Amino acid sequence: MQKLLQDMVETYGNQVYRLALRYTGNMHQAQDITQETFLRAYKHLDRFDRSKPAGPWLFKIAGNLCRNWLRDNREVPVEMADNLAQSTNPGPEEIYLEKEGEKELMQALNNMPLIYREVLLLRHVGELSYTEIGYTLSLELSQVKNRLYRGRIMLKEMLRKGE
Repeated sequence: MQKLLQDMVETYGNQVYRLALRYTGNMHQAQDITQETFLRAYKHLDRFDRSKPAGPWLFKIAGNLCRNWLRDNREVPVEMADNLAQSTNPGPEEIYLEKEGEKELMQALNNMPLIYREVLLLRHVGELSYTEIGYTLSLELSQVKNRLYRGRIMLKEMLRKGE
């Protein structure tokens, strides 16, 4: 049982952390949510269907924890997270532009309705398939596709207005 959990942490730990970071905008809170996700997974390992991939199950736990955090912390701080962007020795101008772009993206995501933000984060940060997103959020495949489509349009418009 410990081996299974260890495999889950090694395989999905970074993705769960990145998802929590995008939800909260806070590195310390994302670490706490990641840790709590795997603690809850361990406590409820008997509920996990081993014939299915662990990712969607873990993202469901993490998503619930993130939604609870968002509900309790209405104003989400936009933190400049240096760890979000991975680059190879960019110059000062590239660093500035990258941070500004990240800030704008985080602000736009934080201003989106949660139903659209969730599917976008699960798809693009969690790298889940449409089916896995549906399982994670208890949605039909058509609902996942619709929310992704609308969320992308909404995000695009929000970012365009910020230009």
